[in-house]
Amino acid sequence: MKLGLAGRPTADVLLIMIAGTICFTVIMSGGTVAVIEIIHPEVDTSQAFAAISDVINTLIGLLAGFLAGRTEGTMRERERTDPK
Repeated sequence: MKLGLAGRPTADVLLIMIAGTICFTVIMSGGTVAVIEIIHPEVDTSQAFAAISDVINTLIGLLAGFLAGRTEGTMRERERTDPK
């Protein structure tokens, strides 16, 4: 079963693996906190929600940085191969 990763650079594959792991962890953590809220509504889960929010913000920052780097690399490659 091909996942479409065969032609990608190693850095892309590693980033996809890390992002997938973090997303899985965030989803499972959020689900666990939601179940705790349903079963034991008296428990304070504000710190857990804050931690999950911080991880999501970090992941968004990593994604934005990755996309900016890819865009910069693509623009430089185009300038090098197609001078005006």
